[in-house]
Amino acid sequence: MSKASRITAVINRGTLSQVTHALNVNGVKSMQVTAGRAPALEEPRGLRAILSAGNPTLASDPVDIVTFLVAAEREDQMLSLIAEVARLDMPGMGSVFSEEVSLIDSHKLCGLNEVPSAFLAKPENLYSELIGVGCIVQRGQGDAIARVVLESGATVPVITYGDGTGVRDKLGILRITVPAEKEVLNLVVSRYDAEEVMELMIAAGKLDQPGRGFIYTHPVKQGIINNRITRGSSGHAASMEQIISALDGVKGGIEWRRRAGADSKANQRQFLGGMVNLSLICNEGRATDLVKAAMEVGAPGATISKMKSVVPREQEGKHVSPAREIAVLIIGEKQKDDVLEAIRKAGAFKEQSQGEIVACGVPRAFTYLAPQN
Repeated sequence: MSKASRITAVINRGTLSQVTHALNVNGVKSMQVTAGRAPALEEPRGLRAILSAGNPTLASDPVDIVTFLVAAEREDQMLSLIAEVARLDMPGMGSVFSEEVSLIDSHKLCGLNEVPSAFLAKPENLYSELIGVGCIVQRGQGDAIARVVLESGATVPVITYGDGTGVRDKLGILRITVPAEKEVLNLVVSRYDAEEVMELMIAAGKLDQPGRGFIYTHPVKQGIINNRITRGSSGHAASMEQIISALDGVKGGIEWRRRAGADSKANQRQFLGGMVNLSLICNEGRATDLVKAAMEVGAPGATISKMKSVVPREQEGKHVSPAREIAVLIIGEKQKDDVLEAIRKAGAFKEQSQGEIVACGVPRAFTYLAPQN
């Protein structure tokens, strides 16, 4: 196990080739890309304005999510490179952030990228005091949650797709009543807005009801937040997003956005703690068996999503399969050793799987819990 920095960039699809090329040239030989969409509020015009009674409609732009691992001392360098190539100084171009994680183990062709040192100026709009939020719901429920996040003005979520395992797999013939298809919302928000945004998401997704979904937080070290909440012409010299970005620069951070009373709301919900996020990346078709092995020793399940290896790392004539998938398991800290051992015994790091496992803390999580008798 070793400490690492996981870099995640959410970028417009049109800039993917430039970003991956720049990363490859600068030493990143192992990275994954997941397709997603970034919702935005769009002011309706013409007939649409009449039909929607003037309320903003929800639109989406296609995005790509690029993830890779580097040593902590190369973190600023990679954030700066992505910000420069993807033009993240402009609202709406995307976001990038870093997390401090533990690389548990990996196949020899995967894992940490050995990036040479290079000097790059740190982006002016790179901020700390951030928190990541992940939310897993049934397919078709993501837009309602994304809308309340956008209407709060806090940040832009990104939505991806996956298949859920766990309770559904334990229902036998009744499993047909529980859809496997999931929508996964991920967002990075100022820690001053995190509590309010999480509460809005729980309410919009009815996550306090049985079978509706799961939400959790994870630490974010630093990053650039996409604040392009609305889409279309504003009719002014500068958009609200551009004004906010300018004020962030003047104020030297994002604390000024803090909302009065946001931290004083009474919170009666029962949140889960003492949990860990295990992210298992492996060759496509292998995650189901590896998760099954984890469930046999107590893991509640996982969400499995498809991704691709854009720049296969070659070594002695071998390479990482371009068809990859990721399984995200949120488990109790006490379960971690047993789960990792089960996944290892199931062949996660052998040639057929070419896996890697990364762990990070989950300070807070919420889902429906049946009343105890």
